[in-house]
Amino acid sequence: MKIRDHYDVVVVGAGIHGAALAWELTRRGISTALIEQDDFGSGASANSLKIIHGGLRYLQHLDWVRSRQSAQEQHCLRRLAPHLIRPLPCVMPTYRGLGKSRTALFCGLSLYEKLIRPNDGKTQDEKSALITREQLETLIPISLIPEMTGGAIWYDAQVYDTERLTLGYVMTAMEQGADVFNYLKVNELETRAGRVTAALTENRLTGEFHRFRCSVVVNATGADIFEAPFDSILKHAVAPNFVRAVNLILPGRISDYAVGLSIRSNQTQGHGVDRLLFFTPSGQSTIVGTWYFPDRRDLGHAITRDELQQCIRDISGRFRNFDFGKTDVRHIHIGRLPTTGERRSGAVKLLERSSIIDSKSEEGVDGLLSVVSIKYTTARLVAEQSISLIRDKIDHQPPGEMLSARLSGGEIDDFEKFADRKARQYGDQFSASTLYRLASHYGSHIDDVVALMDRRHALREIVPGSDEVLAAEIYYAMESEKAFTLNDVILRRTGLGDLGRPPQETLDYCMKMMASHYQWDDDRRVRELESVEASYKCVVDG
Repeated sequence: MKIRDHYDVVVVGAGIHGAALAWELTRRGISTALIEQDDFGSGASANSLKIIHGGLRYLQHLDWVRSRQSAQEQHCLRRLAPHLIRPLPCVMPTYRGLGKSRTALFCGLSLYEKLIRPNDGKTQDEKSALITREQLETLIPISLIPEMTGGAIWYDAQVYDTERLTLGYVMTAMEQGADVFNYLKVNELETRAGRVTAALTENRLTGEFHRFRCSVVVNATGADIFEAPFDSILKHAVAPNFVRAVNLILPGRISDYAVGLSIRSNQTQGHGVDRLLFFTPSGQSTIVGTWYFPDRRDLGHAITRDELQQCIRDISGRFRNFDFGKTDVRHIHIGRLPTTGERRSGAVKLLERSSIIDSKSEEGVDGLLSVVSIKYTTARLVAEQSISLIRDKIDHQPPGEMLSARLSGGEIDDFEKFADRKARQYGDQFSASTLYRLASHYGSHIDDVVALMDRRHALREIVPGSDEVLAAEIYYAMESEKAFTLNDVILRRTGLGDLGRPPQETLDYCMKMMASHYQWDDDRRVRELESVEASYKCVVDG
């Protein structure tokens, strides 16, 4: 493990906000180390509906700034990673009454299309429209109620794989010169003369200790930004309240549309709360959320059986031929988000905007910036806003010319044409569906994955228990994407387990490959399997 004598910036936390910041820094020639105590994107960034919201919903509260920012960031992401970001058709019923009526939604959609949403890159197919009650019933298998008068259709964007989008920022930062490390925990911040001068770390896999000398530390650890070791400096900062944000992964694809439903939930201490839930298609599954429950550190990364039952009650009977029960839940995504501590009509009120705490102005100690992160969609914008604060604290001015604004694997102008070209190039070796999946997963790096299989033909084997994942992808994850644990491969590199626990034969196959590559002993193999099992134990008593 090679470390430089000094970095301009050490970014601690490689969720979407830390990863995007490392990318933006290296684009500008600022020497950067990115440090993550677990795996890249393994915290709240992995808890996602896979929707990149374009800001339409903020018009309901006339928040023009937030709406425009979200629309612009969605558009930016579609250019950064065209293989991972796709248009997503959405539909929402309209109701009797003013607030959710056809007239209200028509006005909102019209304002959004004309004043908010960027026009360049939008296809003719991505147009908003109102539909009748009969069309709504035909379009999606919704259980109609008398109050529904029809529906509205609009287009947002969907991430093919949120974990790989976060990884894309990380790998691009590394390609641009950053030193990136997962499984490296910061134990202490070193200060001298009223300034942070270094981060002292421990490698959680090897036990080695390292010292990262730097001009600035950026604390991008999400819900842990006020925890040790940062609490030793942020002594007077008022930490926001946090909630557990919960999304359920259900078997079966309800619709090709993301469906937004207003639901009267009883999740808040028995009191009715109006909640907007989205049912989002992902592969042959549906992701439903988001629910918010009080934060309980004692539960770890889990919800209680009672909380799960409350979620099930909220969605039961909403769609024809879909009767959800506890046994139907394939997986649960849980992340911690900051709130204002207030409630609006009994509902949790999340913080609306990210913020950056400068320890110099708040605590009198220079060299530490802490990011209070909110939305996955606007992570790149928050990173961009952090740059001016960082520039004032480093010892030199980096060159002004920035590197290309594309993520690793995203060097593609038109994804469908790219996928067609790869289908022709490799069509005699793989099925059309396998090639489309590889193009979506790896973008322009598909050639690197195929090259592995050309050198080692055994890697062409399909992983047992999966539909189309190839053995080469496991090897590629280890060799090129810093996958050091079985969870890394299963949950955040290959897509084998992000929507639910894969079959045992899949785990055994991946374990065999990784154990051989890393020379794991029997004890390490047991720990790796136990860790994977723990990742899927998201429901507890209590």
